[in-house]
Parts: sequence; C-alpha cells; structure tokens
Amino acid sequence: MSIRTKVIGCFFAVLVLFGAVSSYTYLKSLHINQRLSMVSDVFLPLSRQMIQIQVGSQNLAGEINQYYSNEEVSADRSTFSRMARELYPYAIQKKFTQAEQLLIKASSDEPDPIPQFKKMLSVLKHQFEDLTNSRDQAQFDRELISFQVGLQTLTKRIEDETDKITAEARAKGQQNLLTNVGLSLLLVLMVIFCMGLAYQVLNPLPQLIQSLKKLTGGDFDQNIKVKKSDQDEIGQLAREFNRMLSALKDRDQKIKSQQKELLQSEKLAAIGQLSAEVVHEIRNPLNSISLNIDWLQSEITDSNPEIRKTLQSISREVERLAQITESYLVRARVRPNENQSTEINSLLEEIVHFERGEVSGIEIETELAEKQLFIKTDRSKIKQAFINVLKNAKEAMPGGGKIRIKTSFDQGLAQIMFSDSGPGMSDEVKSKSFLPFFTTKTTGTGLGLSLTKEIVEAAKGKILVASQAGQGTTFTFLFPT
Repeated sequence: MSIRTKVIGCFFAVLVLFGAVSSYTYLKSLHINQRLSMVSDVFLPLSRQMIQIQVGSQNLAGEINQYYSNEEVSADRSTFSRMARELYPYAIQKKFTQAEQLLIKASSDEPDPIPQFKKMLSVLKHQFEDLTNSRDQAQFDRELISFQVGLQTLTKRIEDETDKITAEARAKGQQNLLTNVGLSLLLVLMVIFCMGLAYQVLNPLPQLIQSLKKLTGGDFDQNIKVKKSDQDEIGQLAREFNRMLSALKDRDQKIKSQQKELLQSEKLAAIGQLSAEVVHEIRNPLNSISLNIDWLQSEITDSNPEIRKTLQSISREVERLAQITESYLVRARVRPNENQSTEINSLLEEIVHFERGEVSGIEIETELAEKQLFIKTDRSKIKQAFINVLKNAKEAMPGGGKIRIKTSFDQGLAQIMFSDSGPGMSDEVKSKSFLPFFTTKTTGTGLGLSLTKEIVEAAKGKILVASQAGQGTTFTFLFPT
C-alpha cells in the first residue's frame, strides 16, 4: 500500500469517525430535546389545564349542591343558579378549548400518546356537557363522578407520560454520555494509530539522509534495513538505494582495479622506455669497443697468441652484448597484431561508461558514427592509448569541464577526436607533448603520450594535436580501415 493511500485512508477514517461521533451526538440530543420540549410545551401546560378544569368542576359541584340544598327562592339562589349554569361552564369550556389547542399543536409529529389524549379529552368534554345539562342533583352527582374519574385518569396519564419522558431523557442522556466517551476514546486511539503509522512510514527517512551523507563521503559499505513487508514508496526507495550502493561499490572496485592496472602499465611502460633508452646508450660504447678491438687485432698480428686469443674472446663478448641489446630493443618496440580487429565505437562506449563514474564535475559527450568502425590493432593497446588521452584531458580540468568524443569515417580513414574545454597548450608545450619523459605536471612519468604515439603508429595510424592557450585541446586519431 502506498504512503499516499495510507495517509488518505487514515485521514478519511478519522474524518468519518469524527463525523459519526458528531452526527450521533447531534441526533441523540435532537431526539431528547424534542421529547423534553414535548413535556415543557405540551404535557406540563396540559397538566395545568387539567388541574384548572378539576378546580373549576369542584367549584361548580359546590355551587350546584348549594343550589339544590336551598329550596327557598331568593335573589342569592338566583345568582348561584346563573353562576352554576353559565359562568363556571364557560370558564371550564374555555380550559377545554385551550387543552385541545395544545394537543392540536403537538399533533404535527403524531407522537404515540397525543391521539389517545385527544380522544380522552373529547370524551371528557362530552361528559362535562352531560354534567352541565343534568336536571336534578342525582343525575348531576352521577355525571360528576364519571367526569372526575375521567379527569383523574387523563391527568394521571399526562403525569405518567411526563415522568416516562423525563426518565427516558435522563437514561438516554447517561447512555449518550457513555457512548460519546467511548467514541471519543476510539477517535483518540485512531489518531494515535495514525500518528504511529506516520512515524513508522517516515522513520527510514532520517537513516536514508544519513546514508546519503556517508555516500557523499565515499562510504559504500552501508545498508538500510528494510522489511520484506514494507511495500510503500519509502520501502521501495530504501531497496533501490541499497541496490545503488551495491552497484556503486562494484563500480568503485572496478575503477580502483583499472586504476591499479593503469598505474602498473604506466610503471612498466616507464621502466621499458627507460631501459630502452639505457640500452640505446649502451650500444654506442659497445660499437666503439668493438671497432677498437678489431683495430688492435689487425695491429698485433705478430704478438703473443695469448693476447690475440684474449682479444678474440673480448670481441665475442662485445658482439654477444650487442646482440642482447638489439634483441631487447626489438622486443620493446610496439608491434601491431595483424590478425586482430577492434570495433572503435563499442570500445569508446565501454571507456566512457567507466570514466563517467570516476570523477565528478566533468561532462563527457559522445557523437559516435552510425556505421561501425573497425581498425586492425590490439584492443587492449588501443584502449590504453585512448585512456591516456582521456586521462590527460581530465587532469587538465581539475575544476570541471566538458570532454567531447566524436567518431567519423572519411575517405577510407577512421577518425576519432577527443576535445576538451581545458586551458589548452602553448606552441612550445604542444611541440614537446609526444617526447618521452616530458610533462608539465608535478607528478607523472611523461611517457603517456609517447607510448600512445607508438601504439598508434604501430597500428599504421597517426595522432595529431591541435591546441591554443585558453581554447582547449583536440587530439585526433586517424586509422586506415
């Protein structure tokens, strides 16, 4: 799973959980508030109306009883009759109307007890009408008892429903509190899990940065530990980094091996060149000695035979030394391998591949001919010649620069050009560049270009140099194909 998927998944999970907690709290609170608003807006005012109706009905019963118990006709009795028949019923009917309006107002959501309360209130209202229409006290008493029982029943139902809703709201409030606490803890655990996941995912980054710093210093003997189960981008990056370290380590070892071989080759070339120079210088005195011995032999023909024998022995030894020196010079000369053919483009690609990883700050560009270029020479020797020129170009640009290698084919000649953007050479230095032991560097044998020229000429080729101070240097190889 990728890091992006993990981060988005964790963020989405936290967001969904937070939304679930918020939605659950809101819906539960809304339901409880609706139920409690039913109590405060409907049931409590309805209970007050029932109490007022009960008080009004008791007052009405008192007036009616007093009316029927006093048989004398008087003005007070007439007043009582009017209050009992008109005033009290009007006030109680008004309370019934207000109670009906409360139930009608609450009937929009049609909760379970409201229709029952409406039905009971309608029955109670008819009972009160029957009470007010009673003709004698006995009938009034019967209707009054039935009305009071119905009124008490409705009042009791309202009180029970109020207590039920209150208790239910209290219980749901406690339940919601526990649920919210549980969901909040779950949300906290989810956040902690996401933080742990982020730490686990990003934990290899500091180690990777430290390894890169060590790699800058040339330390290839390191490795980033990564689990097989880590398949995200960081894990893949760590694996690729480990593979890169392994490849760089192998290349570094190959470069060091090639440098060692090159150094050994230069040393051997220097020794060989020096030996050739020494042998060359020895041949002249040997020739002089040989001539003088021949002269002595011709001058002392009548001398002691032992002297002539000694001179002949010396002459043979001088001749043997001359043969030895000539044989060494013959072996020291570079001979082409007439039976071997080398493809130049692939050889240059091989050289550039390794040379690019050896130094930094130097850009190597190649422009190789589409057609393969074959020359008749030993692959290892011509490779050595190219490496010598490329090495000189790199050493001429310690601060960095550009090297351009181009191959082409023109009029039966294979042409290989090495151009650099270095400081170039003066005419004096350019004229001495192929001389043995000549060098402008503080270190080196001065035999690289001399040996290169011998290799090229042994392959029946030519090497040319074009350079101006401040404008770089170009070495051109020309070989017959």
